[in-house]
Amino acid sequence: MSLQTTPAPAARQAQPVRALRQELAPALRAHRWLALAVAVHALAAAAVRTRYHSGAGLGTLLAGYASSLLVGPLFALAGYALYVMLFIRPRQLLRHLGQELRGYLSRERVLFALPAMLLLSLFAGSFTELKAAVTLIQPFALDRRLAELDLLLHGGTAPWVWLQAVFGHPLLTAALNLAYHLWFFIMFALMYWLIFSIERAALRMQFLFSFVLSWTLLGNVLAVLMSSAGPCYYGYVLDGANPYAAQMQYLYQADRELPMLALRVQEMLWQDYRQGSNISGMAISAMPSMHVASSVLMALAGWRLNRAAGLALTLFALLIMAGSVHLGWHYAVDGYVGAIGAVLLWKLSGWLQRALPAGEPGHG
Repeated sequence: MSLQTTPAPAARQAQPVRALRQELAPALRAHRWLALAVAVHALAAAAVRTRYHSGAGLGTLLAGYASSLLVGPLFALAGYALYVMLFIRPRQLLRHLGQELRGYLSRERVLFALPAMLLLSLFAGSFTELKAAVTLIQPFALDRRLAELDLLLHGGTAPWVWLQAVFGHPLLTAALNLAYHLWFFIMFALMYWLIFSIERAALRMQFLFSFVLSWTLLGNVLAVLMSSAGPCYYGYVLDGANPYAAQMQYLYQADRELPMLALRVQEMLWQDYRQGSNISGMAISAMPSMHVASSVLMALAGWRLNRAAGLALTLFALLIMAGSVHLGWHYAVDGYVGAIGAVLLWKLSGWLQRALPAGEPGHG
């Protein structure tokens, strides 16, 4: 007669939890340096909130955190669905997508992506708070100097004048406007695709770390040190002649023929600023251009994927650079600083990745 021992109910319940912890352990170790960077950033946001009584309430922050968890994956899914519709064109799109996703989203892949998703959602919230506090820490101070620097670097001619000769038609301006607003979609689609792309471990972590560093050091720290509003607000923040009045006049004229969303957003942000309610991550801040910086990061990642992706994302980065100036958002020097900063932080992230190995699976 043999005696068999049956695990107690509590022990049986603990087994799945213990197994989950064991599966998550490699993912947590792989993201420990990213977690440290996000934690420092979140503490800085909390300190600024306390010092300047700025930022959103807890409810707004939690809602923003939840929405950021959903938006990125949805954008990545939409981007993949568009790729399937354009290049694969299956007879049953939804069935094809369902089959592909069930095969792709393995338990290992989802568990390994989970820490990055949670960390980047937290980072998005703290970035929003810090960007909204830029003018509380340092009011707009450098617009005149940045405009003068643009003239100095471009032979005495404002860069928007050069671009006006190329894009100064409502149809071309509308095309740049569309590309500029597609940036948000493309950035999040690429980022979340890389989050789940554990086969490209080195590229994945280099992009995520350089993404956090760029939005922290360029989008928060440098934005405070070089606080500026941008050409579209030049006449609002400075007295005297407005060298961008003719540019804005053209944009409003073009808006009568084809709607320019940039103008609506610019008006909304200025009203939020005037009312002191700029708690949005889109709060006014010109230097440096994070549209350009993040687009350059995407191009650098694209070249690591393949030549076609590198060329396409480099062209997109150039369009973003042109659009940032032509649509009145930025001085050209804002984009130059953003691009140079992105390249330097990309290289720094690669060096840190080699010096502080994360131990991710796969090969990048």
